[in-house]
Amino acid sequence: MTIDERTEWLEPDGRGGFASGTASGVRTRRYHALLLPATTPPTGRVVLVNGVDASLETARGVFALSSQRYGPDVLHPDGASRIISFTTEPWPAWDFDLPGETRVRQELFVDRATGATWIAWTLLAGSAATLRVRPFLSGRLVGWARSDPRFQPAAADGKRRLSHLLRQLRVRHARLSAL
Repeated sequence: MTIDERTEWLEPDGRGGFASGTASGVRTRRYHALLLPATTPPTGRVVLVNGVDASLETARGVFALSSQRYGPDVLHPDGASRIISFTTEPWPAWDFDLPGETRVRQELFVDRATGATWIAWTLLAGSAATLRVRPFLSGRLVGWARSDPRFQPAAADGKRRLSHLLRQLRVRHARLSAL
């Protein structure tokens, strides 16, 4: 599959929410997000987690596994340049090639039973490494460019709180060892 900013993927949660993005991992649309639940299914979509900054520390150094677009000509860090393959089957998965014959797979899965987004990184080749992940939290309505100052962490029924929705993003990270 083509690895660029135009090739898009979408994983629905079965409740009106979804996770979506591009094959390069660079978000290019307001609705590209890792956790975008519908607070009043099937409407009321709120972007809670836009994306993540991920990096892998090996004996050879620290290497980005993500890229963010901060302006028309500003792309940082350089994680997208390390992607060597991308697939959407059975769910979105990226393979990264890093110095020192290190290979990492990132997989993203949206659990239809819970609405949770799961992200897993697997060290496919190389020696032990440390994964660092920093989520970008938002709390904005889908069409908004910035956080909505009127955004309330409770849905209209008062039962679903923001902390509950944020628990839906599951990130497995720690010290990785080769398979």
